[in-house]
Amino acid sequence: MAQIQRNAPCPCGSGKKYKKCCMLTARQQQASALNRREGVQKALAWISAQYREPIDRWVDEVWLAELDETQRQQIGTADPRIRSIHDINLLELLVAEGRFDELDGENRPLQLILQHRESIGLDDEQCEYLAQLAERPLRLYRITQCVPGESFTVRDCLLPDAEAISINDSYASRMFDEGDTLALRLLQTSANWETSGALYHIPDGYVAELEQQLLQAGDAYTRMLTRRWLELVAAHV
Repeated sequence: MAQIQRNAPCPCGSGKKYKKCCMLTARQQQASALNRREGVQKALAWISAQYREPIDRWVDEVWLAELDETQRQQIGTADPRIRSIHDINLLELLVAEGRFDELDGENRPLQLILQHRESIGLDDEQCEYLAQLAERPLRLYRITQCVPGESFTVRDCLLPDAEAISINDSYASRMFDEGDTLALRLLQTSANWETSGALYHIPDGYVAELEQQLLQAGDAYTRMLTRRWLELVAAHV
């Protein structure tokens, strides 16, 4: 598709110039998306710096709880790119669903972040976005369409009647192919859906078994999903 010139009539039919209509809207949406991502990065950096020991205990007692020592060591020797994804997934789950059991009073990382929003430097938009982490579940999706550099579309693997969800993401869309299966936590904005940053890719040969396990998991859905993914990372799959 030919690039729309700034001073050309906007293709939406508003009668305005493109630069005064959809081009402006797109730039505003992009700026908001960058602001939300910055808020997530600030929050993760703050919780990591302020609660290092409680995080280490949570990793040992919750995140890696069902893995043996050999599997834990194998995760440490995984490809650096997988290790990077592992670390992001770990912190995302900690903030979204974790607790520091040894702390008196408020012990939920997300609420601790929101209570200290001013010292962290979070604005209202960033806080509203972060608050969704506790409201939106981690689910297993299959990619039904992918436009590299633009967007990808997913459908819940265990809810066949669920509507497909389109996600505009120029970076993540380059990582996937149609038919890929992955777990995501999807957050809603005024413009569209976005991923929280966590990404659990499940190789094709392991999808059917995981789907059956998740159908029977009930309230242990997230625990089952993350444990199975960690086992695959440990096995260097």
